[in-house]
Formats: sequence, structure tokens, C-alpha cells
Amino acid sequence: MLSAGAAIGIVGGMGRRSRKSKNEKEILDGGIVVWKPRGPSSRAVVNRVQRQVGFRGLGHCGTLDPLASGVMVLTGGLGSKFQQWLTVHDKSYIATIWWGLGSDSGDAEGPLWRPEEPVSIPTRAAIEAVLPQFLGVQMQVPPRHSAIRVDGRRSYEEARAGVDLDMKPREVRIDALELLEVDGSRCRLRIDCGPGTYIRSLAHDLGSALEVPATLIGLQRTACGIHTLADSTRIDQIGRSEWWPLERLVEHLPKQELTDPECRALAQGQQITGQISEECVAWSGGVVQGILEPAEDGTIKARRWLSRGIRNPESKAETD
Repeated sequence: MLSAGAAIGIVGGMGRRSRKSKNEKEILDGGIVVWKPRGPSSRAVVNRVQRQVGFRGLGHCGTLDPLASGVMVLTGGLGSKFQQWLTVHDKSYIATIWWGLGSDSGDAEGPLWRPEEPVSIPTRAAIEAVLPQFLGVQMQVPPRHSAIRVDGRRSYEEARAGVDLDMKPREVRIDALELLEVDGSRCRLRIDCGPGTYIRSLAHDLGSALEVPATLIGLQRTACGIHTLADSTRIDQIGRSEWWPLERLVEHLPKQELTDPECRALAQGQQITGQISEECVAWSGGVVQGILEPAEDGTIKARRWLSRGIRNPESKAETD
């Protein structure tokens, strides 16, 4: 337990799912794990859920391409303040790759092409032989058709306009690659990887290693952090009763329990004594209060503080 300071009153609780903003529009604090079907864009999924729960301003923690399906974490209200911590989780995928087929976009959206000369489709043994070289931390060139910004514009917008982009390599991490099935020109892989890994780029790079064009024709995200298919809800079944309160959304993140006096001190921009090794969620009385981070002098300070948890705070910390 961290050290004590001045007294404080704590309000709010896990059962409170909505509140009113200053202009009296209802806000849902928290989020939900959805199962995105193949077809719609991630933005289209967010828009549909917004209509179904009757609240605008939702966001998501990691884009899935239109041709991909799988687990997506949506956030709203104060839940959106935790997006950067929810987005950094590892992810798991099942990918289907077609050997001997090339694509300008890296996936089935194309344009698709085949080499002029016949190519040899890699065998199971050949595929398994190259997989180990793609494990671990490595540099990966993102696809030109991606949401990465280049000079202020999305790279897919520039690519569709015919602009020749110079995509810079980025560091990614792949923890597991398992060949599940080989069916003629197609194969299925299970992939565990860190955030920011492009499976389309992985498919292309595997093809380069095997000296054959390769295109990602199917992708399913089976896990996003601790969230799996078992946690997710189909988008046509989502209503307000399925919405997760903020406490459930962030309960798996690193946490630190605080006393009421410590909350008062942090809300006023003060630092408190104690030791934490990383950013973590501040809890008090079963209520999420904000995000803590270690200070340079070995104390603890508020990285972000939520006004929902404090009565009349005169806060100098970053508050919402």
C-alpha cells in the first residue's frame, strides 16, 4: 500500500455505465469486445455499434482490414482514454496464404497478378524450413495499402492515387509461427505476434524467402491481448446490456490500489511515495481513478486522472 496524505471522498462505481456530458448527451464509459465479420471495414463496424447502443464517439483498439474477421475491442467515453494501453497487446491470427499469386495490396483486394513463367508451389517441408527465420524481433516493411500516415495522408490513399511510396521498415515481433494445413496452392498458419505486425507483409516476405509470389487471402484475429472469441459478441447482438463498464474493460491491466488521501494528492498534481516499475491503472474502492507512472525521483505521479472518481478536485494532473 502507498503512503497516506490528505482526506478524500470517492464517488462512482462499477455499476454506473453511463453519464451525462455538459451538453446533456449520454456517454457510455467502457467498451466491448466484438467479433468483426469479413466484409465491412473497422470503421463500419464502429458506426453500426454506435447506432445500436445509441451513442456516438466510439473508437477501436486495432484496425482489421475489410477482408479480415475476428476480435476487435471497442471503447467509449472514458474507456477511450485507455486506448493506447489496450492497443499495445499481443495478437493471434489464423492466416491463409495463396502461393503463386501476387497482389499489389498484399491481399485479395488486389489488383491480383500471376507471374509470366510457371512457379513451383512450395511443399510443406519447404514452408516449415523458412518459418524459423521469421521468429523474434525483426524489421518489417508495411504494405503500401495500409492506414500508416505518410506526409500526413494515409498510405492507402496515396497508393490508390498511384503515388510511389517509400515505406520505412518498422520493428515488429513474431513469437510463434505454426503451419496448420497445406492444401495445394494454399496454406494456413497460426501466428502469435506483437502489436504493429502486418500479416500481409509477412505473407509477402514468406513468398520472397520461398522465391514465389504470395498473397494473404484470409485472415482471422483469434485473440487481442487476453480477449478471445469466447469474450466477443457478434455485432448484430450488441445492445446496451452487453456494454462493459470501464472497470471490466481495464481489469487485466497492471494495477495499483490507492487510499483516499493518495487519490486527493494525485488529483491536485502532487506526487506520492511508493514504487512502481511501469505505467499502471490506479484503483480505489473498486473504482478506476486513472493511470499512474513512475516519476524520475522514484515517487509516483498521475499520467492521466479521471474526474469521475474525485469530488471537486482542483487537479493539476492531466484530467478528463
